Amino acid sequence: MRTMFEKVNPSHPDKVADRIAGALVDLAYAREHDPRIAVEVLIGHGVCHIIAETSVHISDEETAAAVSYTHLTL
Repeated sequence: MRTMFEKVNPSHPDKVADRIAGALVDLAYAREHDPRIAVEVLIGHGVCHIIAETSVHISDEETAAAVSYTHLTL
């Protein structure tokens, strides 16, 4: 039986998208005990789209702060 390992560069768009989604989920949980939240992050061709549905109000400014590169480690 073979064991396969996949290693993806930390700055790969999929990894960055996961960290962005995680930052928004963390922000929602910091606001509410049990928030309802679904996040999709699409990155490609130099553009990032964040699609989120949540029971917590998160402003555009808070979203930008949560996903800024100063808060995400590459």
